[in-house]
Formats: sequence, C-alpha cells, structure tokens
Amino acid sequence: MKAEIIAVGNEIVTGHTVNTNGSFIAKALQTIGVMTYYQSAVGDEQASIQEALELALRRSQLIVFTGGLGPTEDDLTKEAVCRYLKRPIKESVDCLLGMQNYFNQLGIEMTDNNKKQAAFPEGAYLLTNNHGTAPGCILKVEDCFIVLLPGPPKEMKPILEGEVLPYFQKQLKKGIYTLDIRLMGIGESALAEKIAPYLGEFTTVNVATYVGNYEVIARITGQGKTVKEAKEYAENMKNKLFSCLEDYIIGYNEDSLEESLLKLLQKYHYTIATVESCTGGLLAGTLINCSGVSAHYKEGFITYSNEAKEKYVGVRTETLCLYGAVSRQTAKEMAEGVKAKANAYIGLATTGIAGPEGGTPEKPVGLIYVGMAIGDETYVEELHLSGTRQEIREQTVKKTLHALFKRLRQI
Repeated sequence: MKAEIIAVGNEIVTGHTVNTNGSFIAKALQTIGVMTYYQSAVGDEQASIQEALELALRRSQLIVFTGGLGPTEDDLTKEAVCRYLKRPIKESVDCLLGMQNYFNQLGIEMTDNNKKQAAFPEGAYLLTNNHGTAPGCILKVEDCFIVLLPGPPKEMKPILEGEVLPYFQKQLKKGIYTLDIRLMGIGESALAEKIAPYLGEFTTVNVATYVGNYEVIARITGQGKTVKEAKEYAENMKNKLFSCLEDYIIGYNEDSLEESLLKLLQKYHYTIATVESCTGGLLAGTLINCSGVSAHYKEGFITYSNEAKEKYVGVRTETLCLYGAVSRQTAKEMAEGVKAKANAYIGLATTGIAGPEGGTPEKPVGLIYVGMAIGDETYVEELHLSGTRQEIREQTVKKTLHALFKRLRQI
C-alpha cells in the first residue's frame, strides 16, 4: 500500500509553520508496513485541495490529509474532498453532543461555527478527537482510502495512534513490528558496513539505516501473519546485530539517551549534580526531561563567569589565571567541585566556546571540555564541534551524556 500525506494550511505553504505532522505520520505508517511515497502541502483553497486529491488518487492507495478541519471559513478540507467525490456532508448528532460536552468541561460556550466540525462526508468512518474540537474520518473510495485528520499535533497524534493505525492494521491482514536500535559514536556509513550482511529486504524482516538527531538508527521491520510473529522475527534480528553494535547502543525504539542514562543511575543507585558554562542549563534541563530523575539528580549550577566558577564550585583562581575557563584543568575542578558541593556520586561539568565569537587560534569556536567526577576518579574529554551556537550547545549536551553513559555502562 502506497501512502501520500497532504498538509493543508496557508501557514504551512508560506513557511510560518513547520509541517512536523508529515514526518510523524510517515514514521507511524511505516510501523504497520505502509510506506509513504509522496508528501505535499497546499493552501486553504478548495481548488488546490481538489487538485492535490486528484493527483494522489492516481498514484496512492492511502491519502492522509492534515489540517483544514477547524470551525472557520478558511477550513475547507472536508468541503473540498466532498465536492470532488460528489458526496453530501451530513451532521453527526453523536459528534455534536461530544463536542458540546468538550466545551462544557472547559467552561466555554460553543459557538455556531463549531457545528460545522460535526458534519462529515456520507459513509465516513468517524475518528474521535478527545483533545480538541475537530474529529477526523476515514473514507473508502473504490480501492483507496482517504483519511482526514486535524492539523494541531496534540490532536492529530492521539487519533493517528489510537484509531488510524489499528484500523489499517486490520485492513492489511498481516502482522508488522518495527524495532529501532538507537546508536551513538558511529556514523551511518560505518554502521552500514558493520551490518552489511543483514541490510536489505528479506522474506520475514527488513533492515535499514537512518540518521537521527545526533545519532543513527538501525531499523528492523518484522513481517508475519500476526504482530506476535513479526515481533519474534524482529527480535531475532536484533539479537544477531547486538554483538557487532553493542558498544554503540544507547537504547531501543523511543528510548532517549537521557532515559537510558537514568536507567544506569537507577541500577547503581547513583546521584548526580551538574555545573555548566557554555551549555547554560541545557544539560540539566535535558536530564530533567526524565520522569523519576528526582531520586538521582541533586542540583545544578550555571557558572558562566569566572567568579561564579570560583564562588559556587570552588574552581581555583590560579587555575583560571593559568589555563583559562575553557581548559581541561578547569573542567576537572568544576566536576570535582560540584560533586563535593552537592554531596553526589557523580559531578558533570561543561565548559567551552559555543561561538560564533570568542574563539582564538589556540582555542577555536567549538572547543569543549567535559568533566566527569565519578566516585574517586575524574575524567576529562575534549570535543571539537561545529555548527551554530545552539547546535554546538545541543551537541555538547548529547556528547556529555553519552560520555557518562559509556563510563557507567563499563562498570
């Protein structure tokens, strides 16, 4: 089954809103064995929506629209689709009551223009929206399916995952299971070389590589008569890949690096504290993304100035004068200082030059030092990064957490 995704909205085609829905939907469809071959965006105009639909029906079996299901006059997706298919729009009493209850719970009066959101193409399979006022629907058109979903991601995602994916899993009558192996410390080309014998499509499993956000992914897709059987095929392949990828694995599927690190902190009952210069709180904020981290994360400091480094974590004046704030020696004292200050088992420190200014030939932009005081040992790693100021800060956080993750995994 070939899928096509069409985003509707002037804000998307003019560049004021980034279409994150397309990426999310394509990845979600792939988990049930449906590949997306085309993506496009059109403005809030019936003619444009109809043209996009006409083209999609010629080349795709599953067409997913997002956006244009709101209460205002420029929300025209349902109207355009119905006009093209020559199907009448009918109001759903149940849907109208559900919307009324939603507004009552919010303590807001429902206006008349919201009622258009309870009208659907004749013969549509309705999709409940528990997070907003724009329900979706699925239309069967000969051998094709048309899915209409709301545009706001917080509304679209639950409908897609909770109703659309299960609906099409039944239609496909086969089991699909996708398993992602998330890796750091290895590039995509090196990964492809390591797992070359397993790459490609086979009878029961498919293996492919992808580049993620400062990481790479080995994606395994199992196929069987049932999801259980497909999962077994995927797990068997994961076991085959594990031996050659073990040193680079940071998690599976939706596991983030910080969540995988937290599991190690929980395993060893370690506590951690952070002190940051160039990352300015981004490191602490990333750790705190994890539910349950409060039992392990003690406190954090942002010591951007030399005075702050001395005052809060005890970096010596002589160290700063002799070696500077961006140095191996300062990173070491920052890590040891915050560990002692917070009475934690681990002290984690970052100091560097994020740019775009401030670099010198001796200490260029992108030079970063990461300090890790773990128990009785202290380690300092030197990084050389590139990119914008924000990209360097983000990379620093990722590489800092990865450096600690690797150390703890060796215990």
